[in-house]
Amino acid sequence: METYLGRVKMSEERRRNRKSRKREAIPIHVLPVQERLDNFKEVVLGYQTIHEVIEESERCLQCGRAKCIEGCPINCNIPAMLKAVREGNYEQASEIVHSFFAFPRSLHRICPALCQQQCIAGKRGDPIQIEAIIRFLSDNFGKPASWYEKLPSTGRKIAIIGAGPAGLTAAYQLAKLGHEVTVFEKAPAPGGMLYLGIPEYRLPKSVLFEEIEDIRKLGVKFKFGKAYGVDFTHEDLFQMGFDAILLAHGAHLPKNLGILGEDLENCTHAIEFLRDVALGRIPNIKGKKIAVIGGGDVAIDAARVAKRLGANPIIMYRRTREQMPAIPSEIEDAEAEGIPMMFLVSPVEIIGDEEGKVSKIRLIRMELTDYDKSGRPYPVPIPGSEFEEEVDWVIPAISQEPEFRVFKLEGFKLTKKHTFEVDEDTNKTNIEGVFAAGDNTTGPYLAITAIAEAKKAVAAIHRHVMSKKQSNDTETESGEETEPELLVSA
Repeated sequence: METYLGRVKMSEERRRNRKSRKREAIPIHVLPVQERLDNFKEVVLGYQTIHEVIEESERCLQCGRAKCIEGCPINCNIPAMLKAVREGNYEQASEIVHSFFAFPRSLHRICPALCQQQCIAGKRGDPIQIEAIIRFLSDNFGKPASWYEKLPSTGRKIAIIGAGPAGLTAAYQLAKLGHEVTVFEKAPAPGGMLYLGIPEYRLPKSVLFEEIEDIRKLGVKFKFGKAYGVDFTHEDLFQMGFDAILLAHGAHLPKNLGILGEDLENCTHAIEFLRDVALGRIPNIKGKKIAVIGGGDVAIDAARVAKRLGANPIIMYRRTREQMPAIPSEIEDAEAEGIPMMFLVSPVEIIGDEEGKVSKIRLIRMELTDYDKSGRPYPVPIPGSEFEEEVDWVIPAISQEPEFRVFKLEGFKLTKKHTFEVDEDTNKTNIEGVFAAGDNTTGPYLAITAIAEAKKAVAAIHRHVMSKKQSNDTETESGEETEPELLVSA
């Protein structure tokens, strides 16, 4: 700690003597390319010393109207955190971080940093590297005592379906409010897409599981291998004594390309491919040429995982590199790792051999025309431009959606995108006592937005169960509660 304090004094002296703030960010450490191609070691290493964190924090302008707060879906008080770092109050800075996030070590390894995109310092130089600073604080200073504090038991029981970002956030916050929380998860381990969809080189499972274990210490119960619609329904949960239910099962249902040949052997959707790898079901793709279809984060992850498994992936995308929705740094890492990309092409058919395995993919060239609703130029096929590429495997990565079929049958109101219709302010579904949050309300998006959705739902769930508790207490005191029970028994 003496070393840290010494560095604080040095940086303060430098700041007093500096005529203007540095416009370039302090570089973030990454694993060299030659050390990562045949393994799943973590690639982005963040900041390694408190000196780097202090120097980067000093670049913050401490804006009167902090755009970084506005850019963050949960409005994290970033300026206060950076100010605490600059003043040497690292524990205070860490406490600010943990007051907003249930699992900051995991989240700030994969968050696209919407806060940084709004940073005023980034208008005339590099934005403050907020994500790297938060990651360093949460990695090195641990959780404050306040993180584990919880209110007395309310006696209310809440069921959460799904142990992904939304479910974990809700479980943590509801437990702190004194409720008894049980999380039902279909997979054999918690984490949702953080576990099943984010590769180890981006988010080490040891980090994720350590943070989830901390949530468990608050009294949250987990039941794995339990799927909604198979093992129970919302009616079953209410009969089991739960007072409210939060549906937070994410969007794990793959969307198909809608072309011939998708049923061939060796054509696997990226969501399923990444899930198999996460669960240890490693496909034998060494030396295989793989076409990865898509330009989002899932496509990039699938290609980089395939590369580490010894395959030769090529990313095929219907727009240009500039229009790829993936995180720019992830695209750059894929390029650095030698993964080629083919732009302005779209698949029209997957062709198989005599054994029913993928052998070729037929593509058509595209050109960009008017802008679509996403603000990107819309690609249209160029007539007569079809051509074929020999491949051994195809991994579509165009999108996914929430599991909706069982919920539709049970009477839940759904949108055209198969997400739940919920009240905008409370995330309440059309069924009393059932709420929803995460990708099953927004469609597949970001972990940080799923967390924001969960926080909104938590406030509404708390109000719902507490008003229900007060109502029951009133009925018990007046003797009215026992009458319906006697009628049922009779």
